[in-house]
Amino acid sequence: MKRQISLSMFLAAVLGGLAVAQPPAPVPVSVLVLLDGKSIPFQSLAISGQELSGAGVPAGLTLDDLRRIELAPKSPTAVEKPAVSVQLRGGGLILGQAATIADDQCIVAWSHGPPLKLPIDVVRAIRFEPATEYAEFDKAVAAPSAESDRIFLKVDGKFDSLSGLVVGLSAEELTFDLAGEERKVPRGKLFGIAVAQPQAEDDAVRCLLSLAGGSQLGGDLVKLADDVATIELPGGSKLALPWPLVTRVQVSSSRVAFLSDLKPTAVEQAAIVTAPRSWRRDRSVLGKTLTLADRTFEKGIGTHARSLLTFDAGGKYDTFAAVIGIDGETAGKGDCVFTVLGDGQPLVTRRMKGTDP
Repeated sequence: MKRQISLSMFLAAVLGGLAVAQPPAPVPVSVLVLLDGKSIPFQSLAISGQELSGAGVPAGLTLDDLRRIELAPKSPTAVEKPAVSVQLRGGGLILGQAATIADDQCIVAWSHGPPLKLPIDVVRAIRFEPATEYAEFDKAVAAPSAESDRIFLKVDGKFDSLSGLVVGLSAEELTFDLAGEERKVPRGKLFGIAVAQPQAEDDAVRCLLSLAGGSQLGGDLVKLADDVATIELPGGSKLALPWPLVTRVQVSSSRVAFLSDLKPTAVEQAAIVTAPRSWRRDRSVLGKTLTLADRTFEKGIGTHARSLLTFDAGGKYDTFAAVIGIDGETAGKGDCVFTVLGDGQPLVTRRMKGTDP
């Protein structure tokens, strides 16, 4: 027999001091996100080459089957405000308290244990005032010299730069070669170093590891055992990293090609009601992060209407998948039709408004 309780009886019970049990808080879990978006919870994980294993990990699963690895959230720990940022090849960024250069290595002191020792060949730039913006420094990092390092100074609030080859960097001074003559600069005058890049483009990396405190490392996650991750950095050098520092691993599967990474074979654009703006890779047409409802996207295409982009699939792909919508920066405005054509035939046609999810 079901027991009924009236609202007045319930209120009386509460006012009388009855303790009402609360459901237990959900236990944080780690998940493997597959290429189709399905999430698989796991309790432990080991990696050897491509193969994955561990409690909760399906047999035969490989890194190439994943979009990403999401690690269960950990209790936040206090992290010192970074005094230096080191930008790496492959999309890496290390936030630390100090950086030195010796014996072709960049040694970064940070809050997460012993200093990181990185081959200078994987370093793109060192910035000693991470919170200070300087456009010329950003330009030098984006378009580096192949032969010489560019050294940026800041004295009495004014910037200057010179080109040379860095010999060493200590806590006190920078030593560099300027046209065959050794020069020294006090460490306190340094704003940053844009390191020479004989190879202009970054090597593609399989994994981008997000670390506690905001740092990132790009490379190939070749081994995970006993809570130690071994990452092969661009150029072939290897780095051992405590796995508990990792919060997320973004995987670039060889089985997936993002449309924004491909070059369209044809582009037709004609603004209907807005100012003409070109389509953008991985950004909105206004150059901002792609946003749908409360979700943000690292990859995707931003465009206005009317826009027609044509890509050559080349017979290499089995599935096309996408999330579509009108970007959140329109504040709920907008009304358009999305159409996907395959060999000229409509595959999907959907009207979307700015108020739609």
